[in-house]
Amino acid sequence: MLASTLLAAAAAAAAAGAALATPGPQLADISALTFRSYDPVESETLVDGFFSTSGHTNNWAVCTSRFWFNYRHASPGGDALAPLHVANTLSMYRTVKRLGIPDSNIILMLADDVACNSRSKFPATVYNNNRRLLDLYGNNIEVDYRGYEVTVENFIRMLTGRVDEHVPRSKRLLTDDRSNILVFLTGHGGEDFLKFQDAEELGSQDLADAFAQMHEKKRYNEIFFLIDTCQAESMYKRIYSPNILSAASSLTGESSYSHHVDFELGVSVIDRFTYYNLETLERVHREDPNNLADLFATYDYSLMHSHVGIRNDLFSRPLEKAGTLVTDFFGGVQSVELTERAYQLSQKAAPKESHNLSAIGSPDAPRLGALPSGSPSPRSYNNVLPAFKNTLGVLLRTTAAFGLVGAAGFALSQI
Repeated sequence: MLASTLLAAAAAAAAAGAALATPGPQLADISALTFRSYDPVESETLVDGFFSTSGHTNNWAVCTSRFWFNYRHASPGGDALAPLHVANTLSMYRTVKRLGIPDSNIILMLADDVACNSRSKFPATVYNNNRRLLDLYGNNIEVDYRGYEVTVENFIRMLTGRVDEHVPRSKRLLTDDRSNILVFLTGHGGEDFLKFQDAEELGSQDLADAFAQMHEKKRYNEIFFLIDTCQAESMYKRIYSPNILSAASSLTGESSYSHHVDFELGVSVIDRFTYYNLETLERVHREDPNNLADLFATYDYSLMHSHVGIRNDLFSRPLEKAGTLVTDFFGGVQSVELTERAYQLSQKAAPKESHNLSAIGSPDAPRLGALPSGSPSPRSYNNVLPAFKNTLGVLLRTTAAFGLVGAAGFALSQI
């Protein structure tokens, strides 16, 4: 009796396996679904180009002082005589986040010793205005390199991707040839150098060579290099790699100046170049059509007290009109376009059928995963499964009672 039960179970299992192995209903080829006729040339051109006129698919920002008197810079440039660099960097960091670049795409290099400095009358805060309306340090900042990690070596390694294997992803610039990168440097400098931590200097040739390595490794699509320091123009003169646009707060031989002092803190809180850039950027939103030519047009010597330097001979796109948007570098890439047609992304030919999008959801509309016409219904398997489940249940109960070896021996003795 049990032998016949076991044999019946085996036969049922074999029958079920054969049924499942038999070619049956398959998911429809999703790539073949289309709503309108397909023109490969038109389709690929539109799909590849509509996200951005620059062809980039993601934006990154590198915002890179030390000591209390670098309050305004708070970035790599660090000298014990100028307290505003931290506020410069955090102000730019806040702006690019507001315009849509996530923390995962921002590398923030910060001295990070100002907010809790014992000389601060307002601990755990950083302000860029003497009215103290906005605490730049108060909410949701992620510092990637802090304190003595802010070195020339770490900066160059981060740009070029030559970091040690133990360096976490949050400290890596994970860009590719479709990435637009904003590199913002602020601090104390002179002709052909920017100071880091009041202990070492980043040279203009070092920076130019780092950008060249990035180009060779296809680590960027375009770079906007923005620098706020004395004689800032000298830092971009040696750059020779393509698709790099540069803006500097002062020409060679000129100083850059702070904007105003917070007398309760006893330090200057922001530089003029950064202040007036932010004044313009605060009026920009993600969807605004403002271009970089509009931003550069706001630079006024009477406000800056220095001549702003612009270098665009290496940059391939026009700056005016619809050429280069402010958000191509300061904003996140989140392009969405609603159309009345679908575009095929693969080279595989699609059917020339045409369907009205308004019919989606109706019984006649194509459905993802729909079965090909003429395929057997899934219900054809229902007559196999109940018998198999019942037989398997008897087998499992018997095995549990006698043990696997006992059940097999008992079955053999009944043959």
